[in-house]
Amino acid sequence: MKAGKVGADVDRSIAYTVAQLKGRRLRMVRALTGLSRQELHEKIGIATSTVDTWESGRVELTEKSAERICLALRKVGIYCACEWLLTGAGMPPRTMDDVEKFVFLSDGLATFPEQLTFGRANDKIPPFMDNDMRRELSFFLSLHENSLFHLVEEDSHGFRYRRGDCVAGTESDIQTIAVKIIIAQLVNKKTTLCKLIRTSEEGSDVLLGKGNLRKRLKIARAAQILWHRRSYHKR
Repeated sequence: MKAGKVGADVDRSIAYTVAQLKGRRLRMVRALTGLSRQELHEKIGIATSTVDTWESGRVELTEKSAERICLALRKVGIYCACEWLLTGAGMPPRTMDDVEKFVFLSDGLATFPEQLTFGRANDKIPPFMDNDMRRELSFFLSLHENSLFHLVEEDSHGFRYRRGDCVAGTESDIQTIAVKIIIAQLVNKKTTLCKLIRTSEEGSDVLLGKGNLRKRLKIARAAQILWHRRSYHKR
């Protein structure tokens, strides 16, 4: 067997395993709804055959489809983070209480008691963010006291994160998160998105931006990314 053929087989095996893991998480969140595939189709309009191919791993769930599913699940009272559905990282799916349903399904931010629901976490949210993104970020910050968020300023890291997107995570010991994309808060309080290579007393070596520019930064706080919201509005 040729080397190239072996490499291709390995790549297909890895991709199928990833697809299966995504399918398993999708089955878990559907079980949380208590709905069959047919009932899910009737509630949110995704074809039963499509759900079946995702859940079985025959077709890998894409980021765009995961976002569609997460938005649709709110209609049946389930909060599911897209990052969790795609990677297993972050907050697992959960049933929403009445206040949360009102927050996520209402048409206007002015119609619900935002300060009462989210407390001071909401004060941090930039006013120019779209309503859906503000709701989700406020919800995440209200659940995690030691958290960081960052608005992505340019496409970066294989275009996984695009300009205008928002990411958030919980603060972690920087010594335990080497070789991962993180939200870094610098000593001047500004945040940046970077890939952490290594850290020492002199500073942290990171890769920045879509050009993967290597720099050494003084990082005061660091967070692993647990929540990611794609923005389709240009800033």
